[in-house]
Amino acid sequence: MLHSPLSLIACKWNFVSRTIPEIGSMLTDVEDAIRQKFLPSLLRREVSDDIRALLALPARFGGLGIFDPVQRPTTSFEHSTQLCEPLTALILRQADFFDPTELQEDQKLIRKQQEAMLDFQHEHAISTLSTRAPPPLQRAIAIARPTSSWVTAIPSLEHETVLHKGDFSDALCIRYGWDILSLPETCACGQKFNIQHALDCNLGGYRTLQHNEVRDLVAECLRETRFSAVEAEPQLQPLSGESFILKSANKEEEARSDVKCVGFWKKLRQAYFDIKVVSPYARSNLNKPHKRLYRDAEQQKDREYKARINQVEQGDFTPLVFTTAGGMAPRMHLFLKRISQTMSEQQDLVNSVVSGWLRCRFSFALLRTTLICLRGTRRKKHAAHVDDITRAVRESHIDF
Repeated sequence: MLHSPLSLIACKWNFVSRTIPEIGSMLTDVEDAIRQKFLPSLLRREVSDDIRALLALPARFGGLGIFDPVQRPTTSFEHSTQLCEPLTALILRQADFFDPTELQEDQKLIRKQQEAMLDFQHEHAISTLSTRAPPPLQRAIAIARPTSSWVTAIPSLEHETVLHKGDFSDALCIRYGWDILSLPETCACGQKFNIQHALDCNLGGYRTLQHNEVRDLVAECLRETRFSAVEAEPQLQPLSGESFILKSANKEEEARSDVKCVGFWKKLRQAYFDIKVVSPYARSNLNKPHKRLYRDAEQQKDREYKARINQVEQGDFTPLVFTTAGGMAPRMHLFLKRISQTMSEQQDLVNSVVSGWLRCRFSFALLRTTLICLRGTRRKKHAAHVDDITRAVRESHIDF
């Protein structure tokens, strides 16, 4: 993957661009190498002007953070000069004493102003790109913006943030809605094979794998945060005449939720969670804005479980909705906020660091299972009959 070597190179570029005025014009050869050699090798496709501009944006704006070394130095030098102005003034004044806290506050204010200006520039750039881009890329950009944790994570075997080169290439294609190379034309089930079919097809059990991977990670996070009585697939109490207003409420005798624990929202009160992973590229979701996609999925789970859990189990119910691209619905954000706050207090860690790490874990869990759905082997099962096995052993004179 590109993160480690690129990060080292970026540090050198940042130093040069922040300390030498008008250095950008001398880095045209570097940009040519990025544009003509590095990016085509990384993306396995030609790079247009719009795609280059998109990839230069930070990951949280839908890009990859591969900035243009010709254009960026001017802004970097100006920002460096502004940050150094308070310190430069002190040196020129030759003051016998100064308050370092005051200097730090001045620089902190300058940084906030600079970050606000950069965010405005990036928002304008992404808005301009979205206006010019074809509809599939517009939707891909909108989906990519809140699902960038895996892009910025440094590969680590210990923390399971490593993708091999094929997975990384497929992940980029999924991120930007590009056609994926070397896919089979038809699935083992007989239907035309594409990304959406890979996520929908029941053959191979990959749909269940994706749901269960997220379910198990939710349970693991609850255990790490030391919540009591964490249980996966808890069975709900059988009904004994209870009725519910909504016809869609789950009334099955063997009904189960995905995860349960005690004390998550209220002390000594059981909390139930049910997971749903939806595809933003499904035909039924293509014309839905993100907010509506999440709202519909959360409401569907509420209609199915909320009344039964509130009235029969006397517990709290929270639907945890994800997209296959790594997005999270509003109530999943609340779940993560509660987990990160509790974990940061228990381990004396910075809350933003814990929150970022949890988002990264869920992002990789969703990404890996999506890639398995895409590349996993699918074949029709031909189980050997018991009589065939017995006859084969007998005829082959196999000893035990």
